[in-house]
Amino acid sequence: MKKWKKNIGLPPGTVQYTGQMTELDIRINYVEFNESHYKEELNQQHDKVRLHPSDLKLNQWYDIRGLHDEELIRKIGDTFSMHPIAIEDAVDVNQRPMFNDYYSGAFISFKSIFYDEEELHIHTQNVALYFGNGFVISFQENEDDLFEAIRDRLHNANARIRLKRTDYLAYALVDFIVDRYFIALEGIGRSIEVMEEEISYNPEEFEKSRILFLRKEIQKARKNISALREALLQFNRSELDFIEAKTLLFVRDVSDHVIQILDSIDNKREILAGLQDLYISEISLKMNQVMQFLTIITALFVPLSFLAGLYGMNFKYMPELGFKYGYFILLGVMLIIVIALIWNFKRKKWL
Repeated sequence: MKKWKKNIGLPPGTVQYTGQMTELDIRINYVEFNESHYKEELNQQHDKVRLHPSDLKLNQWYDIRGLHDEELIRKIGDTFSMHPIAIEDAVDVNQRPMFNDYYSGAFISFKSIFYDEEELHIHTQNVALYFGNGFVISFQENEDDLFEAIRDRLHNANARIRLKRTDYLAYALVDFIVDRYFIALEGIGRSIEVMEEEISYNPEEFEKSRILFLRKEIQKARKNISALREALLQFNRSELDFIEAKTLLFVRDVSDHVIQILDSIDNKREILAGLQDLYISEISLKMNQVMQFLTIITALFVPLSFLAGLYGMNFKYMPELGFKYGYFILLGVMLIIVIALIWNFKRKKWL
């Protein structure tokens, strides 16, 4: 079981990382850009991080990958006047997706999702953004570079993202993660199709627990995505000066995508419930086929057992016992009965 809180009893605003500790260095990717300028720096020695002075003519983006250095996170938060609660939430990887606006910026946290088709497991990574006038700070739980595609877009001087401010960059980062949800759903859909084929063709070797496990994984993902929908609604209602009305139109579009994803998840949950019923039906069908086969075998042997029992009685005077070819005639009669029964079963399509 997860320890949802490690900072129980501590005062609000205490910076304490709640994820898995690692010895890997925190990576910080710094990007500054505007319509005519682009600069990128990758710093892998977090003890020598250089924070650039604020410049309202530039959009500054600090992408922090790894949150286990609490002192560094506190230093960055203080530099950008982050609210203590926002800093605390940024390093709390078990935090429910949420949106809060503060006097110096806006904070939004959400989950990145990756689906492993072999293990039927949904891996989640906590991501948080704090953005304000001229800056965006992204906090990633792991060292993976989630936003490489966004930086590739920033390389293009004619891209829309280069012409916008940091509120649009924050939207673009959230939108990118939401797009990854669709990829995860496609993988889940393929897993469901594979399970459906396995159940249809070989239900005896299918592990029913896989259905239950995948349903639980989907349910966990749904909780996070549903919370993100609420966070986006609050984002859309924000009245902070640095969030433009044009950007909120794009935020509403992301919110619509999240609703679409939730509908798809609910649909897949219903399909999994149907797979469970299909599994039970297939197992029952196989059992009925076995019982049908055993019933036919029993039906074949009933008349044979009757004849064998009849001529196996210990009566002295039975007229057929003295017949020279009686044994062979009895075997022939038995064979004819078996052939007649098999022909009748096939005519009725029981075989």
